[in-house]
Amino acid sequence: MDDHFVPKVMKFLAFLLIAGILIGISYLIVYKVSFLPNGYDIVEVSDESISLTSFNMVGMEKKGIDAVFSEKDTWKIKAIEHEVKKQKEYLWILFSAISVSAFLFVYKLLIRMQFWRAVLESNIMIAVLFPLFHLSRLVNRISDFIS
Repeated sequence: MDDHFVPKVMKFLAFLLIAGILIGISYLIVYKVSFLPNGYDIVEVSDESISLTSFNMVGMEKKGIDAVFSEKDTWKIKAIEHEVKKQKEYLWILFSAISVSAFLFVYKLLIRMQFWRAVLESNIMIAVLFPLFHLSRLVNRISDFIS
């Protein structure tokens, strides 16, 4: 029993280390480097206005947006701040899930697993589709609040 248990624990610990590193890199990309493809970032917030930067699909700065709200619509500023925060969280989840799933996919291919079985067992489709669905909703909500 000991002959099979220790190697499996070592493989699992190695996977946790690599996954932790990939998740940390994803955090740095989203929060420190501000790589936000097709998203928004807050530049400045005041009582009745908010300044945002929008990014294109490649993550390059597209344009600055200044939104001024009337006194009864100032609640939209807090809503925009909340949506931008959620957008960054889902981007972090997306980048983390894609990188960990891609690592698992490559690992499964290296151990000679069939291509489609490796795709299914690495959960790469779920890792991409789930966060992208929520990201598209968040970006649309931010756009609706701004306009």
